[in-house]
Amino acid sequence: MITSSEQKNQIAEEWAYNIWTDSNDWCSQCSNKNNKLVFDDQTKTAKCLQCGHTQTYDDNTWKSLQAKHYVIDHYTPGKYFFRNLSTEEIFQKYLREYSHNDWASFVIHDYVLARMRGDKAVQEKLKDAANSIVEKMNYDAKPWQTLFEKIGVQDPAIFCQVPQIIYQYAERKLAEATTKENLPELIRSYLSKLSSLYCYNRWKGDRVACWIISETIKLCEVDSFIIGFYSRLFNCDPILDDFQNDMLLGKNREINTKESYIQWQLRQADAYLNRSSAFGAVKSAYEALGTKLGVHDIWPPKKVLSFDINTVEKISQLFNEPELFRCYNLVATLDVIDPAQARYYANLFIEKVKKMLPNVTSIEQEQAKQAAYIS
Repeated sequence: MITSSEQKNQIAEEWAYNIWTDSNDWCSQCSNKNNKLVFDDQTKTAKCLQCGHTQTYDDNTWKSLQAKHYVIDHYTPGKYFFRNLSTEEIFQKYLREYSHNDWASFVIHDYVLARMRGDKAVQEKLKDAANSIVEKMNYDAKPWQTLFEKIGVQDPAIFCQVPQIIYQYAERKLAEATTKENLPELIRSYLSKLSSLYCYNRWKGDRVACWIISETIKLCEVDSFIIGFYSRLFNCDPILDDFQNDMLLGKNREINTKESYIQWQLRQADAYLNRSSAFGAVKSAYEALGTKLGVHDIWPPKKVLSFDINTVEKISQLFNEPELFRCYNLVATLDVIDPAQARYYANLFIEKVKKMLPNVTSIEQEQAKQAAYIS
């Protein structure tokens, strides 16, 4: 029986994770991991108001930290630069804040994004803002007309302008915060934040944001191994299947986030097996099973159950499937000393999970069934 206090805590935790924050925004010293840090630009510190833990940063580290916060907040994939602004307010941004090129880039970004989201109202507002520039600044209307015509063509490449513009401004801001030698490390940290943001948006079912993030990651100028890892990871996600064609057709595909996540994990398992990574394959297949059970999820992080020998053994016992645990154990033992045998048992593990999944219900339902059977 869940007590009233426990229910309140659960609601508070769910609410806290409804807005994405980076893991560095949460206190690592508290027993309750949901306490957010308060950042003070004057003292260059991050403080937990609950436990009092304070972290002080040197000038260079603080500058980099703030730059990463800035690019995620101001250039958030899937959100408009001119969000919640009226036509007049967008015009004032041109007049008082941005250069002509920056303002035009933001208009292009928001217009293409609005097209992806099927948001006609935003598209018309941006056209009106461009017309205001033409009328009030006595500019030639032809370039803007040509621009909107080009954006409106049935070409999937048009959508790539959104991640390109995002990365252009993110990289510029990050470069201002560090040296040329340290920039690749800062971009790697930014890439990690994008990956976390992808997981959050996937949990929210935002297919557009996920595609933009996956494409932005491909533009990050770091070593090809890291980009290759994330590209393979997101390219096999079912929610991105036929994305650009769907956008051209104005097709709003319904996504079952849980079922598609299970399929994503199974695709990853097969991909790991093809790359001779037996243990990675088993882990992905196990997470597909854990998702169906309700003990693993891409977000919030608190729902993730550790992947280790004890949890796999418990799951095997729950379903009375000793073969599942035996295959896991053999993969863990043979992965280094006999990779070929490890892949053989990893494949058995994956196939066993695929056969189990159609009949699997949540952990609470499984435990209730066992209790009823025993009684």
